[in-house]
Amino acid sequence: MTNRPVYLPKLTRPFYKIENFSFDWNPGQSIAQKQKNSQILRGLYKEKYPQGKILEASTKSDTEEGKSLSPFNLTLRLPSLRKAFPVENIFHASKAFRHGGPYVDLLGVSPTAAKNDPRLLDSGEIVHFVMEGKKYPAEPDYLFYNWLYLRALLENPQQAASVKNADAFCDIEYNPSKGKNNQARACAIFHSLSELGLLEKAKDFEGFKSIMMALDNTEIKEQSGRTEGAQNLNELRSPKKRTSFSVGDWLFHPSIGTGQVMRKSPGSYLIKFRVTGPRQLTADYVELNCKKVPAPLG
Repeated sequence: MTNRPVYLPKLTRPFYKIENFSFDWNPGQSIAQKQKNSQILRGLYKEKYPQGKILEASTKSDTEEGKSLSPFNLTLRLPSLRKAFPVENIFHASKAFRHGGPYVDLLGVSPTAAKNDPRLLDSGEIVHFVMEGKKYPAEPDYLFYNWLYLRALLENPQQAASVKNADAFCDIEYNPSKGKNNQARACAIFHSLSELGLLEKAKDFEGFKSIMMALDNTEIKEQSGRTEGAQNLNELRSPKKRTSFSVGDWLFHPSIGTGQVMRKSPGSYLIKFRVTGPRQLTADYVELNCKKVPAPLG
């Protein structure tokens, strides 16, 4: 029996939530065995959330859509070299250790070779990252990786659209007991920041850092539904009552207006607004900020 996580978007920090599923693991290193495990994990998710769309975001996905989201395949352009490289290579080539690195030659090898280069284990602790001549902090250990992945999605609109259209993400290669970073979590964070309109701010590392680590107006608004008129910060932070919606319900969105729920999944709603047309919004935002209204006449 093993336990594997599924990551869903969430509109407050850390901008993802985890659903853990336990199942009998099929041993073996073949792609077929790993895809079988992924299918079981996704099946368990679908049993719990029949209307949800889950993506296996790795090279072991059984769809091209999912494979393209692997950091082995998703690329980011480095302006100084006038070339795009896989996120996996950039991440490892940027590591500066206590006793060596960054090993920029890892940009020129396969993603597998970059990940398994023995110097990554023999050079001591990571003290910071270096990319394009600029230093980035090693702590928190999730920050630099998730920012790289977000930047890569912003450069690849087709892959970004796949993330925005999904409700949950998994990476069958990721074992929580052995690893720290994984692209399924990064996908959930990207989805959440997209819903909040924060992607432009997140393109800059300092902007991303402030979003992930500081209580700002966006988080306060999401938690309370208010940005003005509160007497103090404690009032802003007070939880707001949730309203659940069913398919067919009409609702009022504070900035978009009236719409009808067309599809509901565990992490999101597909709503057809009268002004903008169909929009997919996270369940957290809709249930905290929208109100049920009667069906419009005509």
